[in-house]
Amino acid sequence: MFVRKLVEKASKKHRIGGISGLRAEDVSPRLAFHYGVPADAALLAYDPALHVLAVATRNGQIKLFGRDNTQALLQSPSPVPSKFLRFAEGQGVLLNVNIWDIDTKKLCYVHPFEKEITAFSVLQNSFYIYVGDSFGNVSLLKLDLGQTCLVDMPYWIPFSESYGSGANVGNEVEVAFVSPQPLAENNRVLIIFRDGIMSLWDIKTSKVVSLSGKSMQQQSHQEAKAVTSACWACAKGSKIAIGFDSGDIYLWSIPDILNAQNLSSMGNQNLPLQRLNLGYKLDRVSIVSLRWVNSDGKAGRLYVNGFSDHAYLFQIAFLMGFDQIASYFDDGQDYFSSLATKYPWFLSMKDKHQTSTGSADIHKTRNLYVTGHLDGTIRFWDASCPLLLQNLMIKQQNEENSPSGTPITSLQFDMSSSILICGDRSGTVRIITFRKDSSDNIFSFLHAKQGESYNVRCIKLKGAVTSISLISNSKRVAVGTEKGIVSVVSIEDASILYQKQLECRVSGGIASLQFEMYSHNGYDKDLLLVGMEDSTIYILEEETGKLLNTNPVQTNKPSRALLMQTLELSPDDPSVSDTHDTVSKESLLLLCTENAIRLFSLSHAIQGTKNIINKKKPNGSCCFASLIHSVSSEIGLLLVFSNGKIEIRSLPDLSILKEASLRGFSYTRNLNSSSSIACSSDGEIILVNGEETFFFSTLCQNDIYRHVDSINTIYRKDNSPREESSYVVKSPREKKKGIFGMIMKDTKASKGKQSDANGDEQFTATTSEELSSIFSCANFAPVSEKRNSSIKDDENIELDIDDINIDDNPQKQKGPHFPGLSKQKISKGFQSLREKLKPRTEEKVNSGNRKPEDDTSVSQVDQIKMKYGYATNDDPTSLPKMIGNKLQENIKKLEGINIRAGDMANGAQSFSAMAKELLRNTKNEKATS
Repeated sequence: MFVRKLVEKASKKHRIGGISGLRAEDVSPRLAFHYGVPADAALLAYDPALHVLAVATRNGQIKLFGRDNTQALLQSPSPVPSKFLRFAEGQGVLLNVNIWDIDTKKLCYVHPFEKEITAFSVLQNSFYIYVGDSFGNVSLLKLDLGQTCLVDMPYWIPFSESYGSGANVGNEVEVAFVSPQPLAENNRVLIIFRDGIMSLWDIKTSKVVSLSGKSMQQQSHQEAKAVTSACWACAKGSKIAIGFDSGDIYLWSIPDILNAQNLSSMGNQNLPLQRLNLGYKLDRVSIVSLRWVNSDGKAGRLYVNGFSDHAYLFQIAFLMGFDQIASYFDDGQDYFSSLATKYPWFLSMKDKHQTSTGSADIHKTRNLYVTGHLDGTIRFWDASCPLLLQNLMIKQQNEENSPSGTPITSLQFDMSSSILICGDRSGTVRIITFRKDSSDNIFSFLHAKQGESYNVRCIKLKGAVTSISLISNSKRVAVGTEKGIVSVVSIEDASILYQKQLECRVSGGIASLQFEMYSHNGYDKDLLLVGMEDSTIYILEEETGKLLNTNPVQTNKPSRALLMQTLELSPDDPSVSDTHDTVSKESLLLLCTENAIRLFSLSHAIQGTKNIINKKKPNGSCCFASLIHSVSSEIGLLLVFSNGKIEIRSLPDLSILKEASLRGFSYTRNLNSSSSIACSSDGEIILVNGEETFFFSTLCQNDIYRHVDSINTIYRKDNSPREESSYVVKSPREKKKGIFGMIMKDTKASKGKQSDANGDEQFTATTSEELSSIFSCANFAPVSEKRNSSIKDDENIELDIDDINIDDNPQKQKGPHFPGLSKQKISKGFQSLREKLKPRTEEKVNSGNRKPEDDTSVSQVDQIKMKYGYATNDDPTSLPKMIGNKLQENIKKLEGINIRAGDMANGAQSFSAMAKELLRNTKNEKATS
């Protein structure tokens, strides 16, 4: 219908010289809004403090869902899938190795990594993050909210220490899972390697508490299976569920923090507690995700997702203790329901006088969206806001007055006459006429009821209906079917005026129909243009159905037709070249197929001659085409490709004005597909793809949809109550040990005497201050290729020349030994030299309590420092200058010491030679005597 409106507006301008083409400055392609769950969703994360759900896709997108139906779409610069997804709870920060600000909805920090990240876990109620890599190491990052960055911490867990005795250089096993142990998050972390080895690591002592899974390691070598997912399966951290790419799922026992006395008996187990038989192993469906949910003492639920190239399975296992009670199995094909919208029409009404009256629900409607569904229903939606609101639903009835349930295959709606034509797969065509009320509101029919406000007339045709064409205020409608039959039907009595059987080189029937009034040399004739599925074009006489072009216009190779449209461009349009000037005064025939765009001369086509005025081959397979026009009636061509690319081209030169891409959208064409595309005359597109809907704008116009900003607002930092967040860092005086710390304190108080008598070791929870102290120090020497910490340039790095230590060598020195040059004495000399080189420091005095006479003493100290080359306290560059001066002085002193030591060594060697010569002479004298 919107295509017909374009022709009407174009025909009005025909009389004043034709229409003009769009310019690049008129075009601004952009995604206005994204609604629903992305089709290729892969990861989930939830922030319980802010009540925000994040859904990551395989193409670099992240969809956010908040309170009150708010939702927003985040897009990374490159379409790279998110391997990990975690929230920093209550802080408005989303982590997928990089940092996303969900207030501004922007990627604000990208952390550089030298190694492939294979595991990722956030230590909640803190700012620390565990990162496992492909070399088997676990590094630690700290989230700096002030600078909005990730900082590398000195603490790390090397593969050689955590993997056990089998760790060899060059045979590293990548980390598949890393997570703090429940109830001991600040004290222990579990590391699971790809071959099934599990290492429970003590953070304080930097040692392995228990090592398990050696039997899995042996099986992985024999059966070639690897760990693909894992999750805790117990609230106190005593069980872990592990999934493999072979379809196996195992439950393992892990020593929990409450049973530290049984650590020796449980620490090195090699057999799992249980193997879950859920039917995945038979088809070798890889376990891509596991999620366990506690049920308050009842049977816990283990959610299992399995995925492979040939199968997708979803299952829920109910676990009580170590027993599997039951499971629920679901085929992935029915996991997500389909919207099943087919062939929708999208109408845009911007004139205010057309919506000034009517009920409260209707008068605000600016965009009307009509959809036909697989169940035979037709629905009218208010698309003024991207949260579509259904205004009217019509259920089709068959001859027995029962719901037909036959899928709708084609729709055409004329707003001016309030007539809806729909066709279904069985060949039934329904003409629905709405009665107009006394008001001027064109949307009054949305409150219609069958028998009262609208009536339905039906007609049965042969084959599924594939195309419908209707002229405003006309008494005729043209209907095409998959059998290649064109039927012209009277709207008043739903009778067939005539039918025409047309040949098609491929199956599929009729793709496009258009009524056209052709004027040439004072000769006017009403035409019916028929575009076949194979791009063959027939031209009929509208009144009689007589075929005018016995030689139809055809493409060299059959290609599916998407759009057939007549148009006429203005001769004075700047886009019309000199070579096209003669034909621009005639009507042109635009034909868009899947692989090409062609402009024919309509007069030659009527005569059966194929005269191509212009032709372009787009890069890609096109799935949808439509004409769009601006407010000033400039016309352009819109193309949508099956991979989500969108092009806007000028007419008649067909050059690309601008292009964009809809990431995540893919179009499939079949009767049961849930993909559909609709476009309004002013370039507003609604694309439905399964559970998601894209609202896309192409022209430079504002205020298209209402409430977009408020719907996109998931979270605001200013309005978010920080006291609700458990993630807020408090001052050390306000810091509490938490529930677990209080429980352990009460337990130790009540059983203190008994524990002392028995000598049992009691566990003390590590506080956040202790954790910060532990993570800020290097527990192991860093690897040589470990990069520098990503610290901001404005952070102060304190360097001290006194930190240089000269280690003594305990081994006995080879060569001559000179007591006067012992290293102990040299070390003492260096120590005294360092003491002399140290600048004297004054005590810090509170500026508020400083007396006026102190200013003179301070200035005198500064003068003394300047005299001897030291920087003053007020100098902002004092620290670097002091470090530089001390380094230069030490270098000179050390060079002098080296020179003197060399002279002394040479002198000692000369003295030794003289002594030897004297001894030799003395022996010779004794021998001669």
